[in-house]
Amino acid sequence: MLEARGLGLSRGGRRLLDGIDLELRTGELLAVLGPNGAGKSSLLQLLSGLWRPDNGEILLAGAPLARMDSRELAAWRAVVEQQPVTPAGWTGEELVAAGAYLHASADPERIRSAVRRALEQVGAAGLARRRLTELSGGERQRLQLARALCQLLLSERPERYLLLDEPTAALDFAMADALMAGARTLARELGIGVLAVVHDLNLALRHADRVLLMNDGRSAGCGGNAEMMRRERLEAVYGVRLAELVHPEQPWRAFIPLPNDAPPSP
Repeated sequence: MLEARGLGLSRGGRRLLDGIDLELRTGELLAVLGPNGAGKSSLLQLLSGLWRPDNGEILLAGAPLARMDSRELAAWRAVVEQQPVTPAGWTGEELVAAGAYLHASADPERIRSAVRRALEQVGAAGLARRRLTELSGGERQRLQLARALCQLLLSERPERYLLLDEPTAALDFAMADALMAGARTLARELGIGVLAVVHDLNLALRHADRVLLMNDGRSAGCGGNAEMMRRERLEAVYGVRLAELVHPEQPWRAFIPLPNDAPPSP
């Protein structure tokens, strides 16, 4: 389990995080939601080990994350940042193979197999031979996800975690939905713990097993999807009124923001 206890962080005299607790378990997708400036990306930086907290601690498989060097961390977790670097001259396959950097001395066929599997898992096998400069932002994002997955597939650690910082920001709604569905499938089929910072309430509603709500650097609650994704709770966090739409024949829900002069939701 990846566990945070009482995390606090300040930058430039501003308190970015204050007393954050969470647990990320293998086999689940945890969505982190909250308005702009809530501290979501700062939290991910701490959980990935790229930043150190001012207060609190992070445990990875029961061991203090702060005691792990970058190489050891990379065997436990992979990160896809908001704007990852995509070298212009590379092909999709070369980008994904970069996830094998910890295993340069491994059997080449094992590495090739991990690259192929990662590409297939994210539906990007057809992008393997294409230059990154020829691809859309959404296609490059899928390859970045495959790169991170390749890193974890080659790991022999008993627990593996995938941390995604706004992975759907550059995607249209269909591709965003497919990426989140794929992330949840990875979690369940491969036993990977996936944490995704997202802005779209409905993506979290559709795909997350659990949700952490954040506001002003603090936790506004963390729990199961049904518990956290309630209209009244979301309205309090985002400071807007929401309409909750329900499908007449399916157990599907969706939220849309309401103008201030709209009649109250039922």
